[in-house]
Amino acid sequence: MIVCADDYGLREDIDRAILELCSLGKLSAVSCMVLFKRCDAKALSGLLAHQAKLDIGLHLCLTDEGLPLALPPPEGKLPDCKSLFRRAVLGRIYPQEIFRQISAQYELFVTKCGRRPDHIDGHLHAHQLPGVRVALADFVRSLPLERRPYVRNTRMSVGAIRRQKLPWMKSAFIGVFGRRMQSALHAAKVPTNDGFAGIYDFKQWRRYPGYLPKFADCLREPNGILVVHPGVEENWRRQEFESLRDFVALEERLNRFQH
Repeated sequence: MIVCADDYGLREDIDRAILELCSLGKLSAVSCMVLFKRCDAKALSGLLAHQAKLDIGLHLCLTDEGLPLALPPPEGKLPDCKSLFRRAVLGRIYPQEIFRQISAQYELFVTKCGRRPDHIDGHLHAHQLPGVRVALADFVRSLPLERRPYVRNTRMSVGAIRRQKLPWMKSAFIGVFGRRMQSALHAAKVPTNDGFAGIYDFKQWRRYPGYLPKFADCLREPNGILVVHPGVEENWRRQEFESLRDFVALEERLNRFQH
């Protein structure tokens, strides 16, 4: 099982929580938002200190998060989440433009980290939207075979989730896009994960200590990904951080990606 923390570089409290979990051996992957100016070489240096035991990847951001950007935004600004989703389902996202954005963020990662990303995924799972997923698969396939990162898909076994008595409706919705993403990646011969878990309504954050071990039990393949969002300032992020920190058996189950 791969335990992947998202959103490194978004805020200082998130970075701090992720670094503490890395030092405790509770994570095996972290996704970084290098699009933001604050996610600079200095901020990344603490994370890179753990790279011998950690997959470090690119967390693509295609939406406006209210932070200064390290790259000029396309068309003068990035869309909000709802606008991006609406454009995607209406077929108004153009893969050629997304390809250029992915390429620019990939090169930004290399410049800031001094190395290539181990994996690529997307903030708000936007890398799986129509138009975006095609561009991402094409971009990874354009890289030399030995340099290709693995790409996350959010295909989930709803049956396994329901057997664990976990919330399943949001998982089923996100899993639809994950299933299509997985098919596109397999067709392009791009490495991807087998299994995904960690989705719930953040308003139900008080239930997370009970959810966490059940999420882990949903993942039977070594390449299954458990996505987490630790932090300190928001209740739901702090609950995830504390639950991961206190989950005694977690370290024994960690893997890094196996092709």
